[in-house]
Amino acid sequence: MAGNPLSDPEFPKKTVDFIDRVVGTIRDRTTKPVVALTRGIVFGSIVAVVAVSLVVVALIALVRGTQEVFELFLSERRAVRTSYFAVGGSFILVGALLMKARHSSDDTDDR
Repeated sequence: MAGNPLSDPEFPKKTVDFIDRVVGTIRDRTTKPVVALTRGIVFGSIVAVVAVSLVVVALIALVRGTQEVFELFLSERRAVRTSYFAVGGSFILVGALLMKARHSSDDTDDR
């Protein structure tokens, strides 16, 4: 009986292969993108936390370094105040330069 699948000796193998193919296709289209997105969010969060921590530590080191340099020829109180002024002033200067550079020369010609 060619029409009866139960008499076919290859029927269980073909059925399992079909189910495996269908489940694999569904998994590839649903689970893999979600896993990739989740990994991106987790690793991106870890990178962001580490980057912020490194920036904070670098800023602390910059301020402490300038304090130590100014303490070579100033008192401790004046060195601290001067280092805050120097680091803050440098940030203001860099920020002002970046704000000026954000406009291209084409924008100034139109005015």
